[in-house]
Amino acid sequence: MAVIPITYNLRSLMVRRTTSLMTALGIALVVMVVVILLSFVSGLRQSLELAGEPGHWIILSRGTVSEGESYIPREQSDILRSRPEIATDASGAALFSPEMVVPFNAAANRPAIQFRPASLRGVSPAAYRMRRGLKLVAGRWPAQGRDEMAIGEKQAARFPELGVGTTFKYGRRTWTIVGVFADRGSALESEFWTDIDVLQQDARFENGYSSFHVVLKPGTEEEFRNALTEDARLTVDAISEKDFFAEQAKVADRLRGLVLIVGLIVGTGAAFGGMNTMYAAVARRTREVGVLRTLGFGRGSVLTSFLIESVILAIAGGVVGDLLAISLGFAAGLNHRLMSVGAVVFSSAFSVSALVGGIVAALLIGIVGGLMPAWRASRLPILESLREA
Repeated sequence: MAVIPITYNLRSLMVRRTTSLMTALGIALVVMVVVILLSFVSGLRQSLELAGEPGHWIILSRGTVSEGESYIPREQSDILRSRPEIATDASGAALFSPEMVVPFNAAANRPAIQFRPASLRGVSPAAYRMRRGLKLVAGRWPAQGRDEMAIGEKQAARFPELGVGTTFKYGRRTWTIVGVFADRGSALESEFWTDIDVLQQDARFENGYSSFHVVLKPGTEEEFRNALTEDARLTVDAISEKDFFAEQAKVADRLRGLVLIVGLIVGTGAAFGGMNTMYAAVARRTREVGVLRTLGFGRGSVLTSFLIESVILAIAGGVVGDLLAISLGFAAGLNHRLMSVGAVVFSSAFSVSALVGGIVAALLIGIVGGLMPAWRASRLPILESLREA
C-alpha cells in the first residue's frame, strides 16, 4: 500500500494555518490544565513518600492504618523495645522511638473561627537521632518537660505568625514555638513536634502511645513481623515506613482519578473542535482526495494521512501546552505556593510524568477528533470527488 508523504500533511496545515493554529491552541489549553493538575498530585505524592526512611518500620495497634487512630498500651513498650531485631546506636541504645500523634489546629494563634487541620507529634530524643533527613532551620528543639513546640517549615511558611518565640494558648497550656525544622520537603514539615511526656499529660493520654518507630537490623524484617503476631502479649502490627507512606499516598491516586475526569470533560470539547477542523479540511479537499485515489493511493492511505494530520496538530498543541504549564508554574510560583489536603501541606511538583501525561492527553484528543473525518475522507467515491469544483 502506497503511503502519502507526511510533507503533504505539513503543507496542508500551513495552507490552513489560521484554523490549524486555533485548533492547536485549544488543545494546548486542555494540556496546560491537565499538566498543572497532575503536578499538584505529584507534589502531594512526593511529600508523603519522602517521609518514609529506608530500613525504618512503624508499629501500630492491630487493625489500624494511621497513627492518629492507633493506641498501644504502655506495658507493651518494654516488650517491643527489647526485641533482638531492633538495631542499636553507637552507645548501645535501641533505635526505638515511642510517639504520639493528635489532631492540632495550625491556626491556633488566629481568631477562634479559623481552623486548619494539622498533626501534633509528641516525641522523645530518639526521634531526632533516628530521622536522618531532619534538620533545624531556626531555633532549637523542644526541651523535655517544657511546654514547647517546633514547627515544620511548610507550616511556618503558611503561618508566619508562629515564628520562633511566639506563645499561644492551646489545650490546657500556654505553648512557645522554639524552633523550625525541615525534612527534605516531606509530609513531616506539615507537623508540629513537642516532648511526648508533656503532650501525654496535656491530652490525658499517659497510659499509651500512638506508634513506635524502629530501625531493624538488615534481614530480620520477616522474623520481627512474625514475632509480633505470635506473642500473645502484643496487639500490634508492623509495616515499613516506605509501605506505610505509600499507602497514605493513595489519596493522590484518587485525586489523579479526579484529574482524569476533569481532563476528559475539557478534552471532549477540544476533540470536537479538532473534529470540526478536520471535517472542514475534508470538505475543502474533496477534489484532492479524488486525485490521490486516482494516483493509486488506497482508502487506508487516505485515512492514515488525515489521521496523521490530526495527530500532528495534537502533538503541536501538547508541546505548547506543556510549555504554557511550565511557564505559568514559574510565573505564578506554583512550585512554592503551599496547598493542603487534610493535614498534609505540599507544593506543586512539575514532573516528567505530568508532562508526558499532557502529551498523552493531546494524542488522545487528536486521535478521537481526527478518526471520523479521516474515515469520511477515505470513503469518498473517486468519481464524485473529481467532479467537485
